[in-house]
Amino acid sequence: MRSLLISATAAALMATANTASLATVKQVPYPVVKVKIADTYSPDAAFQQMEDALAQVSANKDADALFSLVGPTFLWMSRGEPSDQFEFGRGALDNFKTVFGFVEPEKNADNADSGKIADSTAPEGPFWDVLAAFATDKTLYAASDSLVCGPTRATIVDDDDFDTAKKKIGADDSVEWYFTLGDITATSTPTDAGSPVGHVGQVALPILNVFPKAPQGQPQPPITHLQVLLPSGKSGWIPGSAALPLVTDRLCYALTPDGWKIAAFDQSSD
Repeated sequence: MRSLLISATAAALMATANTASLATVKQVPYPVVKVKIADTYSPDAAFQQMEDALAQVSANKDADALFSLVGPTFLWMSRGEPSDQFEFGRGALDNFKTVFGFVEPEKNADNADSGKIADSTAPEGPFWDVLAAFATDKTLYAASDSLVCGPTRATIVDDDDFDTAKKKIGADDSVEWYFTLGDITATSTPTDAGSPVGHVGQVALPILNVFPKAPQGQPQPPITHLQVLLPSGKSGWIPGSAALPLVTDRLCYALTPDGWKIAAFDQSSD
């Protein structure tokens, strides 16, 4: 279950970036992969209050307060479609508890006929760190007239360019691509002292490495910089805050008669 929640936001969970892809990517020039970033959603006071509450209950690990923020029609999605693991016969809160590790999926299934929810958590659950990451994410966008999601998303402008780029550098599905949020200068080192090696706008870039990198067997510290392969074929470092995963999990919110509520979780993998 944890695998569904490994990329909640770049800021908090970037330790999941694939750092083993460097050896398999050819550092050669490739077509620029332009992206179109979704329009930013500017939260109103009510939305900000809900987000602050989510941050507070996540920090306090207050399950009851958290559950009060879940909407009555919470959906478990996979890339925009209902997930195969979403139980239509279960209540919205029951599905939410399963997604975020408050109960084990198998335990829920065992209790489906009785209408009871198991009280044993999933391995490593509940996923409070993931919820906290969503709560502090400010890169929100309006997915529809009634749905706000985050982190923000970007779409590839030309799929042919993207396919050609992947072929040029020999990138398979294990290579992660991030998109830059605006104009950014890549440097030779992950420090302010690094010399510029290239400049990009809103584009998708393959990730080669991260900084700092945890020693083997040690917990991953917060990542501050990403090493990317530029279209020129050169590698360079950019701030982690300047880019987001092209493919990532998202949490969505809807305005209900009782205020803003958590309305959906859209996972990036099946």
